[in-house]
Amino acid sequence: MIKLLIDFIQFLYGVAPLLLSLAALVLLSVLLSKSIKKHAVVYYTVMAIPFALVAIPFIGRLFGVEMFNFNRIWFLGGIMRDYIHAGTLGFPLLIIIMYMGALNPKNSTVKKLLGIRKELSIMSGFPILTHSLIRVTNNFPDAIRFFTDNGEYMASTKITNTFGAGITNFSFVLGVVMLALFIPLWVTSFDFVHKRMGNIKWKKLQRWSYVLYAMLFIHSAGLQAGFMLNPRERESPKPAVEVTATADTVRNSNNREKRGLPKQAATGERNAKNAPAVNGSRTEAAKPTAQNEHRQSRGFADIQVGTKAKRYIHTASLFLIFGSYLYLRLRKKKLKKLK
Repeated sequence: MIKLLIDFIQFLYGVAPLLLSLAALVLLSVLLSKSIKKHAVVYYTVMAIPFALVAIPFIGRLFGVEMFNFNRIWFLGGIMRDYIHAGTLGFPLLIIIMYMGALNPKNSTVKKLLGIRKELSIMSGFPILTHSLIRVTNNFPDAIRFFTDNGEYMASTKITNTFGAGITNFSFVLGVVMLALFIPLWVTSFDFVHKRMGNIKWKKLQRWSYVLYAMLFIHSAGLQAGFMLNPRERESPKPAVEVTATADTVRNSNNREKRGLPKQAATGERNAKNAPAVNGSRTEAAKPTAQNEHRQSRGFADIQVGTKAKRYIHTASLFLIFGSYLYLRLRKKKLKKLK
């Protein structure tokens, strides 16, 4: 049962990582709400460590200073890659913060989340800034070149759909605008900045968060649409075992030929010849029995979902999340007017 659950979670993470991360972070935020409120600085420090480990070597390399790549560390490297991707931590945290304004504050679960909204906003900044630092530096120059010098861009880039490339590069440029909007919203989440601004100015600035949410949807959906129109297909290399076995077979055959012996048969042919005959047919011996079929039963981890299907699922997830938020927000506003 536990193995089945783990397989199912791994399958969901491979197919719909945003939905799974969102559900996991909601659960953790609710369970740790008191701890986050009481030890906020500790959580900020923990969240800031991966950002620092990505940012410092990256900035160092820009100035020609080579540093140790912390991505090589097994567990820490995985966290840092999640920070850069943003779909595992930064993006889901922003969605949780976004939804708090659309849900009923009297609900006990929502009340717990509202109590740590400021803390979650600050925590979300570290993966978002990490994502922006890497993506802006790597993708923004080419995105600008697409619009300013399209001929040179097209000549140096292998793309199959110009419209799709336009959507992708527009989404990258929009990401920079989002970063410019996110930074003041994030900085003003800290108490000492909030107090200096005053509540009236702070609320006026925070209204721009709705614009940020809309841009976040356009940015994410645009990237998915652009990548679907310009799929990045990669040829998977042959397994190392198969390549090694083939090389060994050829080498052994050549050695036998030099010694005047007949060439060695290929591995597949040799196995077919050595297989026991059943009812006059050697191939029937390779057929699995019912017992073996039962032992080799397939699970969630064995289900293969193509890249294109994953893109469609992720896009549908975005429409589901943001569409539900818009519906709940308008519904809440309507109920407020009725009262």
